[in-house]
Amino acid sequence: MIKFIGTDLDGTLLNSYSKISEENIATIQKAVKAGIKYAICSGRTLHSVNGFFSKDLKIPGYRVVLNGAVVVDPDGKKIVDAPMDKEVVEEIFKRVEFSEFKVVLDGLNSSYIYDPNHNFSAYYEGNDRHHLRAENFTKLREVNDDDDFKIYKVCFSTTPKRLSELKRKIESLVALPVTVSRSGSDYFEINALDVSKLTALQKISEYEDIPITEFMCFGDYGNDLEMIRSVGYGVAMDNAIDLIKDESWTITKNNNDNGVSFMIERVLNGEFDE
Repeated sequence: MIKFIGTDLDGTLLNSYSKISEENIATIQKAVKAGIKYAICSGRTLHSVNGFFSKDLKIPGYRVVLNGAVVVDPDGKKIVDAPMDKEVVEEIFKRVEFSEFKVVLDGLNSSYIYDPNHNFSAYYEGNDRHHLRAENFTKLREVNDDDDFKIYKVCFSTTPKRLSELKRKIESLVALPVTVSRSGSDYFEINALDVSKLTALQKISEYEDIPITEFMCFGDYGNDLEMIRSVGYGVAMDNAIDLIKDESWTITKNNNDNGVSFMIERVLNGEFDE
């Protein structure tokens, strides 16, 4: 029996306009009312994910954010907190600072963005007071040296023309004590070692005393892979990359056709009850 549902955001719960459809909202609310625990599982910051709970879903739920580096329970208690080691971040800087790639440092609620092409928006949102400019690597180092600012994720992106170059640079970082994942065709994310959406869900499994085999989780891209592969019911969106589809338990409709709602309605109808 499925007792817990987790959904990725971009490319999964959100449509191409970065909105949660009324169908998805209503079905998730129905599932929570039926007693199923729910989580958003995202690479985004806590501030961003909180906005979808307060403005759209309006239900209690877990926030699995920054690819699992932070988990906040429905009562607002932080049960996972895994920032990156500042010396590791500095080593990453040393290896990439002259490569002229776009760099995003994600804190809990805000991000610092360095872009030699002067596009200072985050990959999922435009400019606002939570997205701060870093004009150079000196500023990035100042952020890393600030004891009051924890860095949970370092992200890199580039133009399609330089993608192969970025891939080689990312491969050179694998030897460091980090977790590398990919959340878009040209977007790579680096977390602390052993940080992933799956490790976060395993913590929730212990916290709630719900076996991971009774989790249904939805995703579409590389940073969802371990989650989709390892929970009891890993659901790939129809718009997911082939790797996610290959590792999934099943495939639902795409993110513009309410694929999350479609599958959860089947859960509520008892189709997967043992």
